[in-house]
Amino acid sequence: MKLICTIPSTSITYDIEIRAGYLNHPERLVEGIHHQRLAVITQENLAPLYGQQLSEKLHADLFTFPEGEVYKTRETKQKLEDQLLEKGFGRDSCIIALGGGVVTDLAGYLAATYCRGVPFVSVPTTLLAMVDASYGGKTGVNTPHGKNLIGAIYQPKKVAIDPLFLKSLPHTRLQEGVVEMIKHGWIANSAYFSFLETHVKALLALDFDIIENAIFESCRVKKTIVEEDEKENGKRRLLNAGHTIGHALETVSNYTLSHGDAVAIGLLVEARMAKQIGGLPENAYQRLYNLLKNFGLPLQVPSQFSEEAILNALPYDKKTIKGKPRFVLLKDIGSPLPFNQNYCTEVDTSLIQKALTET
Repeated sequence: MKLICTIPSTSITYDIEIRAGYLNHPERLVEGIHHQRLAVITQENLAPLYGQQLSEKLHADLFTFPEGEVYKTRETKQKLEDQLLEKGFGRDSCIIALGGGVVTDLAGYLAATYCRGVPFVSVPTTLLAMVDASYGGKTGVNTPHGKNLIGAIYQPKKVAIDPLFLKSLPHTRLQEGVVEMIKHGWIANSAYFSFLETHVKALLALDFDIIENAIFESCRVKKTIVEEDEKENGKRRLLNAGHTIGHALETVSNYTLSHGDAVAIGLLVEARMAKQIGGLPENAYQRLYNLLKNFGLPLQVPSQFSEEAILNALPYDKKTIKGKPRFVLLKDIGSPLPFNQNYCTEVDTSLIQKALTET
C-alpha cells in the first residue's frame, strides 16, 4: 500500500509506503535519495532489536540515545550533532530515523538543522508513529515549559511503515497508537470511526489485514489535511484534537503519563467542552467514551495531577494566543467546528475546570 504526500506550497512530494519486510530489503529505504553517508538514529533499547541489523546492512553509522520522552530535548539533539560532526558527516549525509515518535521528532529536527538541512527517512516502529508522528513534517523537542515547543516543519524524503515491527511492541504501546487512529476518525471520517468500533479485538490481536487497512486510512486522513495546510495556519489544527489537554497532562506528569494515554483523556475532556459549546450530541460523546474504554485506555484525569497545575500548563500549547489556550471542538463525529477557519477556539476557564473534573 502506498500514499503520496504532496505539499503544494513547496512542491515537495514523498511516499508513505506500508510494506512488510523492510529489514530484509533495507536498500529500499534510500532508493532515489542522494547521499554519500548514512546515519541511523535510534534509541538504545532499539539498537539490538533493529538498529544494529539495519546499520550493518546499509553500511551506515549507528547513533543512539536513551529511551523515553524525557530525552527528547535540545541537549540530546546537541550530543547527536556533535557525534555526527566528530565522525565527519556533512551535507552529503542522509538521516534514517528508526523508532517511535520521540525518534522521528528529534531526528527529523536534527536533519532540518544539520548543515542547514540534510534528507531524512522516517522508519516508525510504533503504531503511534506509523499513523501520526512519522510524517507531516512536524519535528521538534520538548522543554521544561512544554512539549514540542522548539522545532521545525521539515518533510521527510520517505516514510517506510513496516507493520511487522508491531510484533515486538508491548500491548500498552499498541493501545497508545490506537488513540491517534481514533482521533483521525473523530475529527474527519465517521466511517473510519465506525470501522475502529467494529474491529477492536482484531486490532488488539494484530490482525495484519485489519491493521494495515487502519494504518492506511489514518495516514490518508492526516496527509490530506497536511497537504491543505502544512504550516498549521488553519485546518491542520484539527490534528491537535485532544492534544491541548493531552500535552498539559504530559508536562505536569514529567512524561510519566504516556502521550497516548494523555491524548485519550484529552479527547474526552475536550469532547465534554464540545457538548456545551458546539452542541456535540451525547450519543457521539458516549461512542467516543466507549471506544476508548474498549481499547483499555484511561478515561479520567489522574487524581495526582492538580487542576491548578494543568491550567497553568495549558497556555504553553502552540495554539495559544495572548496567553489563552484554544481547543479543537466538534459538532458531531467527523464534523469539526470551523470557528472562522481557525478550527479551534478559546474556552472559558470555568468550563475547562468543569470538563476536567466531570466523570
